[in-house]
Amino acid sequence: MDGERKNSLADNVLDELLPESLEWRDKVVSYPLTALVLSGLGGFLLGRRHGAAILEALSNFAATEVDRNISNLLGDDPGERRDG
Repeated sequence: MDGERKNSLADNVLDELLPESLEWRDKVVSYPLTALVLSGLGGFLLGRRHGAAILEALSNFAATEVDRNISNLLGDDPGERRDG
């Protein structure tokens, strides 16, 4: 990757949410245990508050991906399928 950093969705979200002056990548490298604990706590709190909606969205995404992959393996065009 020629020294370039590939940004993931999480990187982009953190870059949008946190102030530009905060170099969060350096903080994570300097304090990995603290970063892990804070991210775990954030995930726990997010899950307690919005767990059902997150689980539903992930389930729908997984079902759609499985359907798409099976259709690709079988050579079907999902757009041409008739449900029912």
